[in-house]
Amino acid sequence: MATLQIDSLSCAYKGKPVLNCVHAEFSSGRLTAILGRNGAGKTTLIRCIAGLHDYCGKVRLTDKEKVLDRSHIAYLPQLEKITSSLTAFETILLGLTKQLTWKVSQEQLQKVSDVIRELKLEALADTPVKSLSGGQKQLVFLAQAFVSEPKILLLDEPTSALDIRHQLVVMDTVAKYCKEKDAIALFVIHDLMLASRYSDSILFLHDGKVHALDRPENVLHSSVIDPIYQIESLIEKNSLGLTTLTPIRPL
Repeated sequence: MATLQIDSLSCAYKGKPVLNCVHAEFSSGRLTAILGRNGAGKTTLIRCIAGLHDYCGKVRLTDKEKVLDRSHIAYLPQLEKITSSLTAFETILLGLTKQLTWKVSQEQLQKVSDVIRELKLEALADTPVKSLSGGQKQLVFLAQAFVSEPKILLLDEPTSALDIRHQLVVMDTVAKYCKEKDAIALFVIHDLMLASRYSDSILFLHDGKVHALDRPENVLHSSVIDPIYQIESLIEKNSLGLTTLTPIRPL
């Protein structure tokens, strides 16, 4: 079983402290939503875990007490404008960059074909990614992340700018991978209702520190949310048992 441990993680950006002594632990097969106001350090935290930002402290990934390196981590940044003419198949193949040599093996091609079939992307395989819709692009980049079968998925606002259907498709896909591969998934998100629906735990960052880390039902309360977002809110369960949040007014 994989475990991700973060111990006393602190970092700064252009001399300004962003994260201050963050402690957290995450276990395999579980999804954790990272929430907080703009500037709380959510993206910075997952970039530190991915090794893309300097930090003080420790980030430790183990599997059955064996220490693993960052080749077992897949990081998916926020979706940006695509100018490359690479097809979906070629883009997914790049997820195996660390394994590629001057010649692509049949085994590597098969891995790409398998993940394309798993995510039902066959019809898009030969299409340039830049011509795809936002939701289709995000699925292609998820496939790119999945193809190397990482132990940890780090996703920065994976549902941002997507329509409602593709938000559900993307999160269903992440949840399925996490459960089937016994992986750890951390995803930055602003939608508290999606966070409640898909996460096993929620981490609230506030002023560069962990304000709360617990199961959704234990932290999605006005007493936690209102001070962080400086709002007055009403949080209820609907007839399906799903959490709904109604912002009433800013404070």
